[in-house]
Amino acid sequence: MQVSGYASYATNPYAQTRAASQTRSAASGATDESASSSASKTSAADAFLAEAKKTPAQRIREDWLARHKMSEEDLKTMDDKQREAVEKDIAEEIKRKLTGQDSQRGAVVNLSA
Repeated sequence: MQVSGYASYATNPYAQTRAASQTRSAASGATDESASSSASKTSAADAFLAEAKKTPAQRIREDWLARHKMSEEDLKTMDDKQREAVEKDIAEEIKRKLTGQDSQRGAVVNLSA
């Protein structure tokens, strides 16, 4: 007894599944979706690489600005005295976090144990 299509399945078990999925995706127009998903994967990878290339000081600066709901443009529009005060606060936080002093602030140690 001969089963139709069995010979191709015996040589490549995924051939029928792959052919069926390609037929379905072509009919549904998935080629546009796959192109946009590959573009989003590329942009996500680019965003990750851009974040990975930042120095710790740059990350701390961006974090400080985000916590205070500010942007670099906001800093540029400030007058000199305000900007200097903000830059001083940012510099202090960078120094504190990079030297490890931030982890010691407010630490409570139980010495009775």
